Amino acid sequence: MLAPVLLMATAVHAWAAGAAPIPPEIEDPQCLGVNKLQAHATSMPYPTLQEAAAADRHASAWARSLNGVWKFHWVARPEQRPADFWKPAFDVARWADLPVPACWQVHGYGTPYYKNIGYTFRIDPPHVMSEPPREYTAYEERNPVGSYRRDFDVPAAWSGRRIYLAFDGVDSAFYLWINGAYVGYSVNSKNAAEFDVTAHVKPGARNTIAVEVWRYCAGSYLEDQDKWRLSGITRNVTLWTAPAVHVRDFFVRTDLDAGYRDAVLEVTAKVKNSGNSPSPARKLSVVLLDPKGRPVAGAAAELPVPALAPGGKHEAVLRVPVTAPAKWTAETPVLYTTVLALGDGRKADEYLSCRTGFRKVEIKGRIFTVNGVPVKLKGANRHEHWADTGHVISEARMIRDIEVLKQGNCNHVRTCHYSDDPRWYELCDEYGLWLVAEANVECHGTYGVLDRDPRFTSAIVDRNVANTVNFRNHASVIMWSLGNENGGGSSFVKALEAVRALDPTRPVHYQSWDIGKDNPADVDSQMYTHPDEVARIAQDPSFTKPYYMCEYAHAMNNSMGSIGDYNDVFDRYPAIMGGAIWEWQDQGLWNLRQPGRPYLAYGGGFGEVPNDWYFIHKGVVWHDRTPKPHYPEMKRAYQWIGIEAVDAASGRIRLRNKYQFIDLSAFRGSWEVAGDGVVVDQGKLAVPALGPGQEAVVALPLKKFKAKPGVEYFLRVSFALAEDRPWGPKGLELAAAQFPLPAALPAPAINPAGMKPVELSVDPNWIIVTGSGFELVVDRAAGTITRLAAGGANLLVENGGPRLHLWRAPHRNDDDWADEGWKRYGLRALAWRTLSSRAVRLTPASVRIELSTFGEGKRNWGVNHAAVYTVYGDGTIVADHAVSPRGRRIALARVGIRMSFDKRLSRVAYVGRGPMENYADRQRGSDVGFYESSVADQLTPYAKPMECGNHEDVAWMALTDAKGAGLVASSPDKPMQASALPYADEILEPPPYSVDLPPSRATVLVLAAKTLGVGSASCGPRPMDPYIVWSDPVRFGYCLNILSKPVKDVSSLARRVPPRRPLPALAGPGSDGTVAPWKAEEPGAPPLEGLFAYPAGLGEWKATADSFQPDGNEPDMAVDGDPHSFWHSRWSPDAPAHPHELVVDLGKTVEFNGVRYTARHWNENGRIADYEVYVSADGKAWGTPVAKGRFENRDGRQDVRFAAPARARWLKLVALSEVNGKPYASVAELDLIQR
Repeated sequence: MLAPVLLMATAVHAWAAGAAPIPPEIEDPQCLGVNKLQAHATSMPYPTLQEAAAADRHASAWARSLNGVWKFHWVARPEQRPADFWKPAFDVARWADLPVPACWQVHGYGTPYYKNIGYTFRIDPPHVMSEPPREYTAYEERNPVGSYRRDFDVPAAWSGRRIYLAFDGVDSAFYLWINGAYVGYSVNSKNAAEFDVTAHVKPGARNTIAVEVWRYCAGSYLEDQDKWRLSGITRNVTLWTAPAVHVRDFFVRTDLDAGYRDAVLEVTAKVKNSGNSPSPARKLSVVLLDPKGRPVAGAAAELPVPALAPGGKHEAVLRVPVTAPAKWTAETPVLYTTVLALGDGRKADEYLSCRTGFRKVEIKGRIFTVNGVPVKLKGANRHEHWADTGHVISEARMIRDIEVLKQGNCNHVRTCHYSDDPRWYELCDEYGLWLVAEANVECHGTYGVLDRDPRFTSAIVDRNVANTVNFRNHASVIMWSLGNENGGGSSFVKALEAVRALDPTRPVHYQSWDIGKDNPADVDSQMYTHPDEVARIAQDPSFTKPYYMCEYAHAMNNSMGSIGDYNDVFDRYPAIMGGAIWEWQDQGLWNLRQPGRPYLAYGGGFGEVPNDWYFIHKGVVWHDRTPKPHYPEMKRAYQWIGIEAVDAASGRIRLRNKYQFIDLSAFRGSWEVAGDGVVVDQGKLAVPALGPGQEAVVALPLKKFKAKPGVEYFLRVSFALAEDRPWGPKGLELAAAQFPLPAALPAPAINPAGMKPVELSVDPNWIIVTGSGFELVVDRAAGTITRLAAGGANLLVENGGPRLHLWRAPHRNDDDWADEGWKRYGLRALAWRTLSSRAVRLTPASVRIELSTFGEGKRNWGVNHAAVYTVYGDGTIVADHAVSPRGRRIALARVGIRMSFDKRLSRVAYVGRGPMENYADRQRGSDVGFYESSVADQLTPYAKPMECGNHEDVAWMALTDAKGAGLVASSPDKPMQASALPYADEILEPPPYSVDLPPSRATVLVLAAKTLGVGSASCGPRPMDPYIVWSDPVRFGYCLNILSKPVKDVSSLARRVPPRRPLPALAGPGSDGTVAPWKAEEPGAPPLEGLFAYPAGLGEWKATADSFQPDGNEPDMAVDGDPHSFWHSRWSPDAPAHPHELVVDLGKTVEFNGVRYTARHWNENGRIADYEVYVSADGKAWGTPVAKGRFENRDGRQDVRFAAPARARWLKLVALSEVNGKPYASVAELDLIQR
């Protein structure tokens, strides 16, 4: 049953004189509209069959667009609005011009807000006019109102017909007047609001329309989506006409037989007499047109419509058998056209139409199918947003989204978190995308409250009804979603019932009900679950429904790690439907309000309070839909042709068709073999005739080639479109894979014989090595190289010599969990001291320099660094490093060396993964090759500057000036990670926006043995274990080749390997526990000398627990120094009962006076109430509690003091209960009190 629309008897609002009053509808959650018509399918009547066959709603002769320039007036508070502006005599000549559609904030009126969760007004449901805190922007801009006016003409020929006015989207509520008469009111910013204006317009004359738009209303509590909060008439405004007896709504269903061959087209039409006099009987007919617009033989039906009294209604159901229609899928979007005609049997009074795709959605056990075929959904969540227009999206931009989505192998979009512009669904039908169509409901800031508040039930149901009725004729919609992050209360149970009654052909999704037996929706759904947990759920026989990740791989700024790992799981398990990346595009909004300082704003970028800062900058593509580094990773992870090496050396490759409905005949294959950017062999690949799901092994005719010594060669296989498609051109690559080939020829060794000799000078302050065209100087006090000169000019800037580099300018917000440790333990500003230094001449043309340094951080954390530089007469420097951290084991950003060079070295060339940045857990889409660019172009243009530009598997990287002089860094033993940027991390972190970066003063080179993955911890898992860099001992090396003049063949120079040499040993404590000598690890090698220092302090803490949630809530989260992370007892799929135990091994016996407990922030789940604390010397005998009590339910730290100091190595916190009585426990941080 349709949810009732509240109709109010008032014909005119009599606004009081003076200050304009607040009308009651604004704060009435049960007022869904005044005089607003019930929702119906997106449609338009046409006067002719030809127009109906074209199915272009806005091209109907019976439609007039009211888009364009309107007069506009804005006020910050509703009492300031011009109360009588709706009167035609009211003079608006001096008002501003504003386009419709538009978001008024984009045009400089009022303040845009960015919020992820929570409201920008005072939370006092259903009120929006309550006084907020003074710091809120809404304290002054209490509830801005925009007043709109324009004149328009109504054709004289429309006289005697019904005339309707439709607003496809107005944010958030509005009142409507025509020619000075009050028409009605609407709330719900993302579904069409339609009014019958027949009694108010004057056909053949000039008319005046007035619209009053309010920023906030009671409905705003249901529109708490993660987006810019913008206002205005944001979608099309259309005036249209129909006969008095009119098809008000129709539902087109396609059903397929058991063999999915033949179909039945079922059309349910609702006819209404909206006139003032009875109507005679009529006939309703349906005809099906094929994709070329021709009638399908036998696919027609006709039924009588009885005479109708004024206001009378009739529902007719027509069923048409269709023999073997072409089926609609996202891969084969074949569309027919269903045309309805209503008339007297001789002549139609009106035609209506919609595109129709024949397909059937079913769930079979845990398998989601379309047309009987299991389907995987691989896509993204898409907000309606462009940086220059806000929420106003043109058709051209919708098409651009679809093109880029499909070119990136996406087959799916979730319409987060509201109903999209009606044109979007038509385009998805046409181009082919699977849609999860979500209703405009999110009360995230009152999660678990308004979802069961009876005052909001009718609104929640009505928004779901509108979403379903508006879009159920679209083949692209294969599942409904009841909303996002509201809670699973009773109102959504009623919404579920309403949606199922309106459309039994599609399953219903609702993530707030999670997974398992208590989930009443048709699919199980979660967000951001760890890939390992997804795999476990897929294999758990207790689950009975398909599993869908409505959000995963959170793509905030420099993030979206492990999408490849996720998709490996998606492909492996049939029960996993797939998922939608959060989210598709960067939602930055241009702030052009400061002359000379344009920037893509995030939260706070317009001075708004409250806001959610960086969280808006997410997306696989930039704001203009050009690819971010995330895009090639998504494209490779999603590709629908599987390519695996059976034996790459012999050219044997396994191909698998992962498409679900098409064979591979639409593709052309090719392959090439290349090394260091030089292609040595290539050819075409005869694509085998593989049907969906089939695989075959093909043999490529690889030829023998003359390999270059030391160069690694790769075989690359790719597939591209054979012909143009509506969404992509011929030759567009859609699938590729790269495989290393066995080393052909060993690399030549660096040989000092025959090199020019080097001079060595050593004094108490300096070690100086001088060779032909170069000079190297070591400052012994600083413990590093301070001068690296080529042709007499120092390549290094001041303090730019090689120094161990362990942190990075944090990726916001995904690095917050690790950055807390970098700050806590002082990694950003290690205090370096030299322990030893010496230089040894090895041959006339080679010198070895040995440096031992210690970097002291905070909280007894430090790192020993042994560096051995072997300098050769040709300017080659072989660097070997041993790094031994001490103190708490923490996650590092990298283990590497940073050098800062003169900015004249402005060009970079490298062999590694590229061309865009890539990281350990986001590198599948970045092939190894030769790439070159300016150093400036290596800076990925994130709106908030942060570390970027990393490249994995780098063999060598050259930095040169305009003439080609500079240096080359190479990794002789194994590939390294490298970046070359115009800024150091210390420069990148402070500026709020990239426009605020100072002029570059150096070229910053980082060479790393290991680099932290990017993960998606801003809203999801941290990097998976293989991609985390822990502060464990490690050894690595590289070579530097000084280029005093240009070198034509950099590859040959960089591919040399150093001779056998002694390597510095990793550190071990000396007999006294504080100082130990280090020496060569390799027996028989020449001696190395140095010292390592070990400060006294805590050893590594290790935590265990009786249970934990394996998606980022492990026990170590309670002792990682980061209050934003937390241990949580297991909560899914089951939740063990209390008590819960967290046990910490302190690493050694420690005396302490108590413990400090930090509860998790923002969420009360798991906050401990009653507790006990135990200590133990051996972790076995615990005795009686040393403390017990009850924690307060609040954020922040709470101290537990012991009656007497304790000496122990082991600590145990026992949670006996939770603050809200749930079976959970959580700890953000557990520390010792030692004073």
